Amino acid sequence: MTDSAVYIHALGHYHPETVVDNAFFEELDIGSDSAWVVERTGIQARRSVLHKDDIRSLRSGEKTLNQLRDEGRVMTIASMSEPAWAVLRERYPELNPAAIDAVICGTSIPDFDIPANASTIAAKLGLSCLSFDANSACSSFVLNLHLARNLIRSGAHKKVAVFNPERYSLRMNFTDRNSCILFGDGCSAAIVSGQPKPGSLKVIDTVIVSDPSGYDLVKIPDGECFSQNGKAVQKFAISKTLEATHSILERNGLTAKDITYFTGHQANLRMVTSAAERLGFSDNQHLHNVEALGNQGAAGAPSVLSMHWDRFKSGDKIVLAVVGSGLTWGSALLQKI
Repeated sequence: MTDSAVYIHALGHYHPETVVDNAFFEELDIGSDSAWVVERTGIQARRSVLHKDDIRSLRSGEKTLNQLRDEGRVMTIASMSEPAWAVLRERYPELNPAAIDAVICGTSIPDFDIPANASTIAAKLGLSCLSFDANSACSSFVLNLHLARNLIRSGAHKKVAVFNPERYSLRMNFTDRNSCILFGDGCSAAIVSGQPKPGSLKVIDTVIVSDPSGYDLVKIPDGECFSQNGKAVQKFAISKTLEATHSILERNGLTAKDITYFTGHQANLRMVTSAAERLGFSDNQHLHNVEALGNQGAAGAPSVLSMHWDRFKSGDKIVLAVVGSGLTWGSALLQKI
């Protein structure tokens, strides 16, 4: 393996048009009002690939997800990736798509068991290269970045596209107020290579860790809806966000004072704010979007970076820490060049 650096040349993001605010959950009669949701999570709204009428149909049992699919009312992973890719291309107009030699997709809600969902994205975007999926739920972006970084550093690949499309609204039980209020849909896209480019984010380090003994604490069984052990997961999410951040700082001889910006897994605003405060990051350092977009799974943290892409200045150091089902957690240390 070489010691060559790896860079994120551009990021893109997409969030569907349907806005699901807290008032809509009052309308669905899930047993909570807007004030309860905000007090519990800090989330004001989220986005969905479904229209509100379709969510109502799922809530009432009038239709199933399969029926909505058959009617063409469910946005595919490839279709979600296309607008995120368009944002990325605007930021990286000189990109030659033919130079991309690998596509990685990390998603919790796939369209297919086979083929790899990355293949459907590549086909949609006209990319012809190795395409494969790598999923660790909400930690998938850091896992995918870790994989891309090491594929490039090993010399096996030169330019890798990473996509994290998430559609949790497809697998929500809209009678369960403890879970359906948390999640929104979104997609992120990234281009990673070993060639420095002005304005890129240098990937200084990545860390990814799993504790498989907790595999059943957050799950979506085949054909079923999302479920989690909320109390255990909340404790895990905060403690592992702290651990992942401390770990990558210590590995690189840094402290929180050396970091310009921090973003964590966008699980809920209360959780991620608590973690940021415990790590010593100020409000100005803490970047987030969960209050307006909900928990977007693997797309959450990278979409925060994408939405603040023009904010970063040369020399800025950014820490990203994520947690997810598996149980899995990880972090990335980035620097604007």
